[in-house]
Amino acid sequence: MRSSREKNTGLHKAERLFKEKKFAETIRLLEPQVFTYRENPKFYYLLGVSCLYMGDYAGANSYLKRSIQLDPDRTESLLGLAVVHLKRHEINESLRIWLEVLEEDPKNRTARTGLDVVKKYSRTEDGFETFFDSRGEASLIPSPGFYVPVKLRILILVVIASGFLAAGGIFLWNHVGQGGTPSRPEIADVRIEQSDVVIDTEFRAVYMLSEGEIRRSFEEIKQLFEKYEDNLARREINRLLLSNAGRMIKDKVGLFIPYIRTPNFADFPESFSFQEVMSSPALHEGCFVRWKGRISNIKITDKEITFDFLAGYHDQKILEGIVPARMDFAARLDPAFAYEIIARIVPKGGNALSLKIESIHELGL
Repeated sequence: MRSSREKNTGLHKAERLFKEKKFAETIRLLEPQVFTYRENPKFYYLLGVSCLYMGDYAGANSYLKRSIQLDPDRTESLLGLAVVHLKRHEINESLRIWLEVLEEDPKNRTARTGLDVVKKYSRTEDGFETFFDSRGEASLIPSPGFYVPVKLRILILVVIASGFLAAGGIFLWNHVGQGGTPSRPEIADVRIEQSDVVIDTEFRAVYMLSEGEIRRSFEEIKQLFEKYEDNLARREINRLLLSNAGRMIKDKVGLFIPYIRTPNFADFPESFSFQEVMSSPALHEGCFVRWKGRISNIKITDKEITFDFLAGYHDQKILEGIVPARMDFAARLDPAFAYEIIARIVPKGGNALSLKIESIHELGL
């Protein structure tokens, strides 16, 4: 399950793309996440208005209606739906919405423009076709606003913050010291104590390690977390859990697992290869992979989508292997296309495994 922080980050990225008028990218980012944001009216608003700008009135109708269902007072969603009705020549519904908006906000310019459009273009039989052919509907679709580029925002922040840097630096030097503060204190606070039993001589371990190797592995995990190399940290965690390390050590190592971040396509440049994972699925349990391939045998239910992932077969040259996969969010999938996935490894015993899909996108888009 995604954390509230991850959800906010995903929606914030979509809103940035929306304000940059990258409507196709906004749709591609949000559509696979319907299950995640199914109760969020803003999510459906961003999708609906993006569809309007792309000329997808059927999609806009579906998403905007859901946004209004979740938040009946969302004026921008109502205004977007009015454009859908106008496109369908459901003039009375458009008028009803615009009048309703004006009743609450008499100065709403978009609603007033809508009334003027109906008055002007209803005089001829093909008036509204002419209106849409000339892209006149742009004056009625809610504005995406504008996005302040990151560089400009950084420049502004630098100017504001420059006056505080010297004093802040002196304060940190005096109170924190040259060693600095760990970037992830929740990780740094977990330590092996002298009283901890380091080795379990009775456990039938996959990896037989010395006491020194166990201690070094434990510290390496913490260092990997500090560098935000969570995926490598998870593999090293698994190595200790499969080793002859004592129960107290394994319990402490387990405390790290909830802090592992789920990567996305922007911050996950490298991945364990298919061959690495298949050589030892248990060692990679819970690790993330970024693989390319194709899909087959798609099955869709109300709660999930399952399919076979044909790893390495994206270019239809080499099939590395077929792995069962499942995802609990909606996405448009077509076996005719190649895909790239980010997925969590789920061992099934022996050399068998499955994939829990976290993100997926069509290659070439």
